[in-house]
Amino acid sequence: MVRNIVHMQIRDFCAALEELRRPELKRGPLVLAQAGERAVIQGVNEPARKEGLREGLALSLARRRCRRLQVMVADFYHYREKHLEIVRELGLCSPLVEGSGPGSYFIDITGTRRLFGAGPDLACRMEKELSAKMGLRARVGLASNKLVSQVAAQCMAPGDLGFIFPGNEEAFLSPLPVDFLPGVGEVTASKLAGFNILRIGQLASFPGDMLAAVFGRNGERLVKIAKGLDTSAVFVSKESQRISVSKIMERDEIDPGRLESALFEQVEEAGWDLRRLNRRPGRLRLEIRYADGLSVDTQKRLPFWSLQADRPLFQSVLPAFHQIFRRRVAVRGLLMEFSDLAMPSAQLPLFTWKNQKGSEERDLQEALDSIRLKFGKKIIAWARAV
Repeated sequence: MVRNIVHMQIRDFCAALEELRRPELKRGPLVLAQAGERAVIQGVNEPARKEGLREGLALSLARRRCRRLQVMVADFYHYREKHLEIVRELGLCSPLVEGSGPGSYFIDITGTRRLFGAGPDLACRMEKELSAKMGLRARVGLASNKLVSQVAAQCMAPGDLGFIFPGNEEAFLSPLPVDFLPGVGEVTASKLAGFNILRIGQLASFPGDMLAAVFGRNGERLVKIAKGLDTSAVFVSKESQRISVSKIMERDEIDPGRLESALFEQVEEAGWDLRRLNRRPGRLRLEIRYADGLSVDTQKRLPFWSLQADRPLFQSVLPAFHQIFRRRVAVRGLLMEFSDLAMPSAQLPLFTWKNQKGSEERDLQEALDSIRLKFGKKIIAWARAV
C-alpha cells in the first residue's frame, strides 16, 4: 500500500498566536523576546522578516534596524497548549499525528479513504477546519513520505495544497535549491556550492564517494534524500509536560556567587510553577551559554521524593551547575528545564502530632506563596537570589 503523509506547516507559529490575541499587532513588525536589551529574538512575524529580522538576532540590533519594532515577551506555556490542541484536533482524522515542533505536523492518512475520502480532499478539509476553529492558516503538502511532503508544503502559500503523485518524488525535487532539503543549512549549502551543486537534481546525480570525502557518512544520506527516498515513520506525539526557565545575564558574568544567585532566581520561578501545577520533577536539564558562543549542558535524575520547595530544589540543581561550570569564560545565559513531571507523594505520619521530615520547609514555602498570591510574585524573595 502506498503511504499518504500530510505535512502541515504554520509559519511563525508563536507570532501568529500573539496576533490572534491582539489583532493590532499585524500592522507592523513584531518580535518575541525576553526582557532586557541583551535578549535575542525568539520569534518574528512576516512584516519583521521583510525588515531582515530573524530568530537568534540580538534585540538591541533589531531595534536599530527597525525603529517601529514591537516587542513582546514570549509566552511559551500558551504556545505549547495551542500546539497540543492542534495535535488533538488532527488526531480526529488519524491516530498517527506527529507534532515535530510548534507549527509543524505530520499526519499519516494511509488507509483512511473509505472513512474520509481521497487524500487531497482530506488534507484540504483539515486545513480549512484548522483555519475555522483556531484562525491559523497552514501550508499543506501530501506525498508518499515525510521528506517530500515537507518540501511540498514549503513550496506552497498558506492555505494551498501541494500534492506529489507517487513515483514523481525525484522529478519534483530536481529543480529546487539544495537548501529546500530538511537538514541542509547555510554551512552544508556553501560546501555543496564548492562542488557547483546548487540544485537537488545535481546532488542526486553526484557520485557518493566524492561527497563522502567532505561529508563522511552524511554524504550518502544527502544523495538519498535528494532522490526523495525516506522510509521514516510518523511517530505519535506524547504530551510530556516540561517547565523551562531561561535567563540572560545583564552583563557577561564569571563570578560564581552572582551566577548562583541567578540560578536560585530561576529555581524560584520554576518552583512556583511546579507548586501551581502540583507536580514534582523527575529530570533536570541545565545549560550554560558562554560569552564566546559555546554552550555546555548536562542532565540528571532528581530524587524521587517531592522537590517543590525552593531551597531543596536548589540543592539538587547546584551540583549540576558546578559540574559544567568549568571554563574560565564569562557566562551570558542559563537555561533550566524540568521534565518527567509527576504527582508528589509523601509518607503519611503514624502519629499526627509528630512533624514529618521537611515539614518546616514546606510550611515556610506555603507562607511565602500565600504572600506572593496576595501581593505579587516580586513582593518577597530569598536573599540568595538578590
